Amino acid sequence: MNIAVDALQAPTQKTLDAWLNTPRLAKYGEFFTPSEPIWWPDRSARSAINWHPAIACVPSDWQQWLHAALAYRMAEVTQGTIGLTTSILSRAAQVGLDPLNEHQLIDLRERFNMGEFSALAGFMKFWQECESLEQRPSQVLIDAYDTLPRKKRPRNDVILRLDPEQGPFTQVEQDALHQWAHEQFCHGNLDPERYLYLRLAMIYGQRGTQLRKIVFDDFIKTERGYQVRIFWAKQKGDDAGWRAKSETFNLDEDLYNIVQAYRSIILARLEQEYPGRADWDKAVEHVPLFRRKVEHQKSNNKLVPVIVDLPDQNALEHAPQAKFHASGGAIRSWLLQMESMPDFPISSRTHQPLKVSNGHRFRHTLGTDLSNAGLDEWSIASALMHSDTRTVRKYRAVSAELMKLIDEKMSDHLALVVRAFTGTIVTDRASAINGDRVDRQIEDLAVCGADTVCHLDAPFTCYGCSKFQPLLDADHSAALERLECRRSQTIATDKTTGVLWDRAILACRKVILDCIALRELGKAGGGDA
Repeated sequence: MNIAVDALQAPTQKTLDAWLNTPRLAKYGEFFTPSEPIWWPDRSARSAINWHPAIACVPSDWQQWLHAALAYRMAEVTQGTIGLTTSILSRAAQVGLDPLNEHQLIDLRERFNMGEFSALAGFMKFWQECESLEQRPSQVLIDAYDTLPRKKRPRNDVILRLDPEQGPFTQVEQDALHQWAHEQFCHGNLDPERYLYLRLAMIYGQRGTQLRKIVFDDFIKTERGYQVRIFWAKQKGDDAGWRAKSETFNLDEDLYNIVQAYRSIILARLEQEYPGRADWDKAVEHVPLFRRKVEHQKSNNKLVPVIVDLPDQNALEHAPQAKFHASGGAIRSWLLQMESMPDFPISSRTHQPLKVSNGHRFRHTLGTDLSNAGLDEWSIASALMHSDTRTVRKYRAVSAELMKLIDEKMSDHLALVVRAFTGTIVTDRASAINGDRVDRQIEDLAVCGADTVCHLDAPFTCYGCSKFQPLLDADHSAALERLECRRSQTIATDKTTGVLWDRAILACRKVILDCIALRELGKAGGGDA
């Protein structure tokens, strides 16, 4: 694309219209024209940018300059960041709030959450420092933004109040999520990329921006075992850049093997889809684990290209390249899609699917679990890659006893909302399918209605089977104790396998609750007669 040199010069009041009508380069190397009503240079982003409603938040004589500031900003940050900025400005315009009016800053802060207000303040500071623009916010206004308190009030902290949608997961919720991910991955319903993101988030509790930096070369096999390299997010006040500073953490061998198998799959697809574009045997080490792709190209049942098609893929032979890594918006869309998948774990506290799209919940969970395990503040800070202990102290305020109490109180509620029991309760063996067959009796608890022998570990795995016919008056509470004992014994040595007992336990709890309800109903009916 040929662009006139004079069109790239800083705009003036006279040349601003022409400047806005000239294509400009956005981040990741794609062009867009500022005057066009929709910006979508990064086609892998979930949505386009509609700037027109956003500029209505400022007086008319400022609107073109705000328009230009947004266009300049597109060259420095991702499309998702600009999308957030325009969304904030559009919502401010809807309620008549002007971000250039110093007297309305408190109203703006109250209108938006702290993250949104910080994004707005960051954009306003960028605009003020953009010397290419003649009309900019005053330094006095920017100082007012900077001095306005933004910290959350302690009583509203999602960790301290164990918020069921944003705070830490309880152990029951973690186990249910782990079991779901394992089953969906094994059955091919959850692709390796999304499975690995979920596993890494649950294990290491790092920020999404840190997980998105990971490349295949960050998974290491050493004489002492397996490790994963995780890079710091840029710390305020330092000069650390993208993938400039890292820490290594221990890694399970099974997870390492899954990553290596996935690496082989990706290498084969890179060689097939982009032959000759790079020495892929060499470049694959720097290929992101979570790659930027063009999702909207998926059609006619064809696979989405394994990585975004940019002209300099061979640069991956020498080092990782930020432009090939997935965006935060893409990862969030994955997590939102997981929440809507069939059989996704239900929160016992909200009776709705667990909220995993707020990625910080994994971080809150790890911090809380480490504190409850007795680790000191410096150890927790180190695990969460904090530079000091100030922000981890709140985890010490959430006791293990409180988390355990929530788990215990919610177990029966979880049994009600998770359809773990799908069999049929029978009053006696005569009313059961196969009730007359000796080989279909399951101790003194139930009758198996299956046509053939399944060789499952009866009665432990039977409660979750649709052919299971529990007897109304049997002692299912004793069976529950045995199930929970078996789970405890297994999970002490292997948490991955141990949590697979959870569904059978929930099914058994549901049987107990249903039997109680049926017996009460029978008593009530007898009394009326």
